[in-house]
Amino acid sequence: MARTFLIAAGFESEALIFRDAKKPSWQRGLEQAAAVICDSLTAADLRRAARVIPFRLLSESSLSELRRYEQFLRSPLEL
Repeated sequence: MARTFLIAAGFESEALIFRDAKKPSWQRGLEQAAAVICDSLTAADLRRAARVIPFRLLSESSLSELRRYEQFLRSPLEL
């Protein structure tokens, strides 16, 4: 899926290298990459590395709406 999203966003398929963050030693060699594009969870693990670009699948407005729903569900119902 990541390949499809990144190519649709305009990245050249020949320039992409994919890693599975669930596998051991997946970070090996990343320092040689021009940039690392990843999800926000993986970006937190790579915070100390330079040129980390989190790729969001949800827009800020969608995230805001989800936070409102969460707040609604966490707050007690007022009768």
